[in-house]
Amino acid sequence: MKYILLIIITLLFSACSYKTTPVIVAFKKDSIAINDQGFLKENSFSKKIEVYNVGQLVFVMTINSNNICIDNKCYDKKLFIHSLNPNYPNNLFELIIDKKPLPNIKITKTKDGFFQKKDSFLYVVAKNKVLFKDKKRKFLFLLKKNEKN
Repeated sequence: MKYILLIIITLLFSACSYKTTPVIVAFKKDSIAINDQGFLKENSFSKKIEVYNVGQLVFVMTINSNNICIDNKCYDKKLFIHSLNPNYPNNLFELIIDKKPLPNIKITKTKDGFFQKKDSFLYVVAKNKVLFKDKKRKFLFLLKKNEKN
């Protein structure tokens, strides 16, 4: 019985803990323009990006299976992605953060990753950074490992 209880407690605490990676984040869309250092925090339920400027938290984006929350204002994930571009996959941010290819778009391999290009957008995955840029929709999302930390 003691072992079962220990296993349950271990699972509860490990499932909720975040893997934290220092990153440089650039996010541009409409009135939001962020380009600073922060942290990517991931667990089995969500992904969270926190951006700091002069030690102050200035931007938080949380992505889970149903919602995308930006600075504590939450949106239905499908509707939010659709508002960016109806042709983007509903799991766009998860694919970018996980450095996985977008579905149904030709992949061109590079020395340390790949890129995909379709219509007005470009998606580049390299060893320590990932960039998604849509010129027509004026949308940019960049995550780069912060090598200084």
